[in-house]
Amino acid sequence: MVQIRKAVEKDLPRLVEIFRVSRQQLLPFLPILYTREQDFAHLKDLMGRGEVYAGVLAEKLVGFLVRIDHWVAHLYVHPDMIAQGVGQALLDHAKTKSSKLELWCFEENQRARAFYEAQGFKLVRTTEGDNEEGLPDRLYRWVRD
Repeated sequence: MVQIRKAVEKDLPRLVEIFRVSRQQLLPFLPILYTREQDFAHLKDLMGRGEVYAGVLAEKLVGFLVRIDHWVAHLYVHPDMIAQGVGQALLDHAKTKSSKLELWCFEENQRARAFYEAQGFKLVRTTEGDNEEGLPDRLYRWVRD
């Protein structure tokens, strides 16, 4: 069973590893814009600005979600742990903390789009690449009933 806990600074190396390997293996269409050190600094900054939840399975950190107010800034699960309930557990936890959640998802990330839609997220709008990657994306919103 997936356990959710607050991520702490000592988790940062593992968070960066999950972030980078997930993007490389599951999102190969994304350009690599930053170094490992820059990703580390980015995630450390997010810890100070929001809440970072760690998904733990068999005592190993295997995924994480970053929530800033009602925004899901990041949701990443290690590729070896996809479809094990980690993403859903993290998202379910975030839903208990806010009556509304919004997030951006790349148009090309069909697996994530299907996942978010199955979790009750509704498409709000699309862009043709108004992000730093310059790729089409979608804004999704979930509102508690």
